[in-house]
Amino acid sequence: MFYLPEMAQTLNIGAAPGRTWTPAPTATPLPTPTPTSAPASALPSDLPTPEPGNWTFQPGDAARNVNNGPVNMRRTPGYRNKPANDRITQVPANQQVTILSGPQKADGLIWWFVEWKGKRGWMAEFRASGAPLLAPAR
Repeated sequence: MFYLPEMAQTLNIGAAPGRTWTPAPTATPLPTPTPTSAPASALPSDLPTPEPGNWTFQPGDAARNVNNGPVNMRRTPGYRNKPANDRITQVPANQQVTILSGPQKADGLIWWFVEWKGKRGWMAEFRASGAPLLAPAR
């Protein structure tokens, strides 16, 4: 019978009868961050500086998806002429997101850079029809 050395160490097998050993702890490398799972302190360097104004949100605010269904989280602001891989995920109705940066205007809408369950991307505050998508979480 063959055992992988790692499996033998994990199961503590292969030692002489009556003797046991514990492998020395080893550091497990962390996964390489992806654009949607960057550390909370790291924001993309190309985020726009917000225009002065009276905006609905500020960085650090909690917002909620007030749409009746899921809302797209995108890699870039805007929704027109986007490749399929621009959508990162869909945030379900009533889910809370954290505002990280913004706003940015694109395709006639106001977009916010948000985080939801470790994923980061852009969400529109309103639909093109004017119906709200994001509102302050209460």
